[in-house]
Amino acid sequence: MSEKNKNNPFIIKEDDIFKNDKLKRKDAIENLSHLIISTKEAFTLSINADWGAGKTTFVKLWQAHLKKEHQVDSIYFSAWEDDFSKEPLISILGEINNYIEDNFKDERATAQKFEKVKEFGGKVLRRGIPAFIKGVTAGVLDIDNGLENAIGALTEETTKELINKYSEDKEVTQSFKDAIQILLENISSEKAFVIFIDELDRCRPLYAIELLERVKHIFGIDGLIFVLSIDKKQLSESIKSQYGNIDANSYLKRFIDLEYNLTNSNVDEFCDNLYYSVYKLDKILALKEIKREYREYNELAMLKYLVKSMNLNLREIEQIFIQINIIFKTINPRLFEIHFRVIVFFIVLKLKDLRLYDELINKRKPVEEILTIIFQNIVKNDLYADVYEDIKIIIKAIVLSTSKTDDEMDLLINQQEEISSGMPDGEEKSQHTWLINTLRFSEKRGMYRLNKAVETVIKKIEFVDKFNFDGIKESS
Repeated sequence: MSEKNKNNPFIIKEDDIFKNDKLKRKDAIENLSHLIISTKEAFTLSINADWGAGKTTFVKLWQAHLKKEHQVDSIYFSAWEDDFSKEPLISILGEINNYIEDNFKDERATAQKFEKVKEFGGKVLRRGIPAFIKGVTAGVLDIDNGLENAIGALTEETTKELINKYSEDKEVTQSFKDAIQILLENISSEKAFVIFIDELDRCRPLYAIELLERVKHIFGIDGLIFVLSIDKKQLSESIKSQYGNIDANSYLKRFIDLEYNLTNSNVDEFCDNLYYSVYKLDKILALKEIKREYREYNELAMLKYLVKSMNLNLREIEQIFIQINIIFKTINPRLFEIHFRVIVFFIVLKLKDLRLYDELINKRKPVEEILTIIFQNIVKNDLYADVYEDIKIIIKAIVLSTSKTDDEMDLLINQQEEISSGMPDGEEKSQHTWLINTLRFSEKRGMYRLNKAVETVIKKIEFVDKFNFDGIKESS
C-alpha cells in the first residue's frame, strides 16, 4: 500500500523504513538488495506485478533501504509522468541532472563531468539516435545485416557516406557511454548506481518501447543498474500494438536480464490495517451501537474472503474501503449486523464486475451462474477455512434474496425448508439450516427478511455512486 488517498500518504520513516509496511516486503527487499550490491555489471531487472499490486511502494521502500543499509545511490522516476517528452533519453538525463543538483551542487568536479554527459548526449540526439538501436517487428535490428543490406542498394559514393556516418555515430555513442561511466565513478567508485523506472506499462506504447531501447543500447554501462516496475501483460500489449502479433515475451527478454514476480501474501493484514487503523470502522460501528452477534463472520471476514475469491488487487481494496467508510458513516444506527456483510458483498461485486452486478440486481442471469462466477477461485486458508465455508453460505443467501419480493422470499424459504427436511442429519443439513436462518435472519423482529436488507444496501450503493472518486490519488 502506498497512498490511500490525498490525506493519508504512505510514509517511509528514515529510522524505521518498514514500520508502515503491512505487506511484509522486507525479506524480498533485503534479498534483492544483496543482488544489487554484489556486482557493478550493467543489467536490467524488472519487478513484475499486475496493475494495483503495490509496485510503486515496493520500489520506493527498496530505494530507501538501499540508501540506508547499503549506501547505494539511486534515482526514481515515473516514466508515465514523463512520457510527454518525445525522447526518453532526455527524460533519463533530466532525472540524473536533478540528482546531481540535489546531491552535488557544491562539487564542481561532478558538475563538470555531467556537462560532458550532456554534451555527448546532445550529439547523440542531433544525430537522431543511431539506427542500430531501433527495434523492428522481429526484435532489435541486427546492425551488421542492416548495414549490409543498405550497402547493397546504394551507389559506391553513398556507401562511403553511410559507412562514415555509421562509424561516427558509434564513436559519439561510445563517447557518451564513457562520459556516463566517468560520472558514475565520481558518484560512487565501489557500488553500482540504480535507476528505478516506474509505470512504464502506462506510457504511450512507442515511448515505452523507445525507453527500453535507450536503456539497453545507450545506457548499457557497467556501474549502472536499471530496475523497471511493470505490468508485463500490459506492456506486452503495448508492444503488440506497435509491432503486430509478435512474441512479446521473447521481445522483452532482449531488454530485461532478470525478472522478479511481486506477489501479495499478506492481504489479510493489509485489510486489517485499513479496517482498524486507517478508517477505524470498528469504532464507527461501535458509536452507532450496532449489535455484533457473529464477529467471526463479520464484514471484514467477508471482505477478506472476497478479496481472495475475486482476485482483488491492492488498489481495488483501497477503493472498496473508501466506499465502505462513506456508507458506514452515513448508515442508520438501527441497521442489523447482516447489513454490513451485504454492503461489503455488493461494493466488491460492483467494483470488480459491474456487468455481473447489474445482471444480479436486474435478474438477468440465473442465480447458479452468478454463484459459479463468484466462487470460481478456491480460497485455501487453513486458519479461516471453516469461517470461509460459512461466509460462502451467507453470500449464497444474499444472491438468492436479491430483488425478491416478500412473496417470492417466503416461497424461497419454504422451498429451502422442504429441501432441508429431506436431508439426513449431518454437516450438509447443518449448512442448509444456516442458509435458511440467514434468509430469514430477522424473523423474530417481524417480517423483515434478507431481501429487505439487500434492498436497503443497494440504495446506499447508489448514494455512494454520486461521489466522484477520480480525485483520489491512486496507489501502486
